[in-house]
Amino acid sequence: MQITRSYKNISPMEQELFENYFDSKLSQLETLVKKYPDDAVILDVKLEKFDKHDAYDVEIIFRLPAHKIKANEASHTIMKAVDLAKDRLISQLKKQKDQKKNEQLYARRHASIRKPEVHEKIPVEEFEMQEQ
Repeated sequence: MQITRSYKNISPMEQELFENYFDSKLSQLETLVKKYPDDAVILDVKLEKFDKHDAYDVEIIFRLPAHKIKANEASHTIMKAVDLAKDRLISQLKKQKDQKKNEQLYARRHASIRKPEVHEKIPVEEFEMQEQ
């Protein structure tokens, strides 16, 4: 998995705190996307501090081969913002996984119904014999 981090208005101490805390939570996200090849999954993480409101905004974007999942949360502490964004991303990943599973079950269930062919092909020899 490729990880890209970007920061805006963050001090070096806050950046180190964020990196350590996010790395400890990363294993929970990796278990949900382990079926994809490592080079096919891109994780973008953005941290921004709002000085006026004394709040942090965390945005996590998973770029998977078929789709993109995004979670954005704001809170007054870095750890709480990371936890909220991580939880939202996990719920979206599980929802996507269940939706894909249901689509496959639906397709499998309806593919098993055999439809009779309306227009069967009759070989030319048999057709000529029927006319005589």
